[in-house]
Amino acid sequence: MLKAIFAFSLMSVFIPFFLSLALSVWKKGMAAFHWTPGMMKSGASNIALGFLNVLVAPSVYLLNDLVRDGYEALSIPHIPVSFWSSYPFWLILLISLIGKDFADYWNHRLLHKPGFWIIHAVHHSDPDMNHTTSLRVHILESVVMVGSYTVILSWMGLPPAAAAGLEIARSLYNRFVHVDVDIHLGPLSKVIATPRFHQWHHADKPVAYGKNLANIFSFWDVLFGTYYVPGPCKEPLGFEGSPNHNLPKLFFWPLIETVRFGKSIFVRPETRAADI
Repeated sequence: MLKAIFAFSLMSVFIPFFLSLALSVWKKGMAAFHWTPGMMKSGASNIALGFLNVLVAPSVYLLNDLVRDGYEALSIPHIPVSFWSSYPFWLILLISLIGKDFADYWNHRLLHKPGFWIIHAVHHSDPDMNHTTSLRVHILESVVMVGSYTVILSWMGLPPAAAAGLEIARSLYNRFVHVDVDIHLGPLSKVIATPRFHQWHHADKPVAYGKNLANIFSFWDVLFGTYYVPGPCKEPLGFEGSPNHNLPKLFFWPLIETVRFGKSIFVRPETRAADI
């Protein structure tokens, strides 16, 4: 069982990796392989962190039954697995993606708030964003996201195949929005996220801080007033004083910032802009 879960975790990393690379080649030709020294350092750091986080991914599935048992023990209403038996797989996957993305949107807003930003700042530290940047996630952020995902997965009673499909689809789309090409879908960009949409999220410009928080469905940002795509993003990415591509600093960044600032900790300047 553990071997199968670990194999799936690796698959959810490598399938999106090669598909995202193929997309870059399609849009940029052989220039997709002409990485600058900064992008080379970025890719190496991101992949290293990605492999560390692969070790966390199986916990979603190992904890799933425990959380579901907890619902039973506490008599908390939840959807039984049998509920989905009469529905087509594509509909189950779509409903699951919308529910998961809604939770991710609010988790993402939380991660941009004081006290949580020191964790999420690791992801924003890449000034050379590319399709490997989706792997640059601190293990503490993985715990936050995996925790909410486990609760949702358990409450919805998703069949194992749907849960696996949901994770692959989420991982694939997360890779897509990080590719280093300007892809925009016109009016549809207010419905689903695009690389241009997400590049503005990573922009080091105060007006863009705390904007474009959805992972897949950008209509959450439209609905809750955090949508910001004024045009192609030409702004620098990252934030001032970030750990950049220093792997030890990336791993220990929350501790470094907590020690440095004490109770005030590291707060992104978005608090000086409009409150999200």
